[in-house]
Amino acid sequence: MSGLDHTHVLLATLGGQPQVVTFTLDLLLQRNIPISEVNIVHPAAKPDSSMGRSVERLVSEFPGDRYKLDGRIIHLRRHVLRYYGQPLDDIVDETGADGALNTMYELIRSLKQRQCIVHFSITGGRRLVSFLSISAAILSFDHADRIWHIYTPEAVQQRVRGGEYMHASPEDGIRLIDVPLARLSQTLLSQLLDTNTSARELIHSQKELVEAEERALCKQVADAATLRQRAVLEAFARGLHPREVAKHLCIDMTTVSSHTSVLLRLSRNAWNIKDNERHDYRFLQTKFAKYFDNHRDSIPYTL
Repeated sequence: MSGLDHTHVLLATLGGQPQVVTFTLDLLLQRNIPISEVNIVHPAAKPDSSMGRSVERLVSEFPGDRYKLDGRIIHLRRHVLRYYGQPLDDIVDETGADGALNTMYELIRSLKQRQCIVHFSITGGRRLVSFLSISAAILSFDHADRIWHIYTPEAVQQRVRGGEYMHASPEDGIRLIDVPLARLSQTLLSQLLDTNTSARELIHSQKELVEAEERALCKQVADAATLRQRAVLEAFARGLHPREVAKHLCIDMTTVSSHTSVLLRLSRNAWNIKDNERHDYRFLQTKFAKYFDNHRDSIPYTL
């Protein structure tokens, strides 16, 4: 499908400057990118707080799911950072950081499952949230998705601070910068393949070596797991969330959690991960995403 066949969505982290979202949206629309949905992510906000006022100001730009600037239909979706279902007011420790990462990962994953092309604005909100969001995006983005940073001259920043002005004029000099992070490895590899035969051979051999090592480590974990643990592992490899694993395998979340703990312990030993380094089911999804493609007969998906 071409880009026009997909839903283009703007994903933005929101802080106290709501105009960052509308500035980005306006510039994307000026590039004829057919944004039809805006997803904003922010901490839990009380109505009288700066975050609450920022959310309220932004919501007022989309009355009845129409963009007030030009009347086109654009749906605004709000997402609050959460940790195990509980809203996060702020990120003050590793628990909050884990919740923010999981929130962004699940949101981005749901957008990609809908076959959306995601335009991710990383300018607004807390820097830590943006950093965690980029980490989540790398796991799911493909070549069509974009990460954007918005440049606003200092003089304009002072004039529009706090959302007093939600739209800018061309004379303000605000512009979008396409951050190539999501496509960096693919781009670098393709350039080397096109320009340097020796580099192609080197990269190919190194890639094969790394893949062989990864397959061996995956096999070590899979062989050490029980039949039921391997079924959970394959479910994760297919990209399922723990709740989806429980539903698909007809087991409860306690059982999924128990099997996951064993699988993570086996993985920690295989990949020599330090005890103080945190990893969760997303590690299993990433590492085993392709492993079971070549082991479909030996590892049952259902029991």
